[in-house]
Amino acid sequence: MAVRVPSREEGVDVSTKFDAEAIASAGQNIGLLLNDMSVFEALKQPWPTVGRFEPAARLGWIMDGQRGAVVAHADHLKTVFGDMETKLKAISGRLKKTDGQNAEEIQNAFTGLEGAL
Repeated sequence: MAVRVPSREEGVDVSTKFDAEAIASAGQNIGLLLNDMSVFEALKQPWPTVGRFEPAARLGWIMDGQRGAVVAHADHLKTVFGDMETKLKAISGRLKKTDGQNAEEIQNAFTGLEGAL
C-alpha cells in the first residue's frame, strides 16, 4: 500500500514545527516523576518473619524478592527519567539555537539519540 504525501502545490503546509520550551518543560516534568521515593524507601526496610514453618518461610522469601524487584525497578525508572530530562533539555537548547531553516542543525540535535528516547 503506497502512502501519498501532500505537497506544497496542494496548499498543504509541509514545514516542520516544534516548540523548544514545550520540549524542555516535558523533560522537566519527566524528571520530577519519581522525586518522592519515600514509599520505596519503606519497602527496603526488613519486614518481620511470617512464620517459622515451611510454607510461611517460602512465602516470606517470595515476598522479599518481589519487594526488592519493585525497589530496583523504581530506582531504574528514576535513572531513566533523569536521563530523559537531561536529553530533552539538551535537544531543546540546541533547537533554540537554530534559525528555523537550518535542517542540518536540527538533525544534529537528534544525532545519537535514536532509541534513547
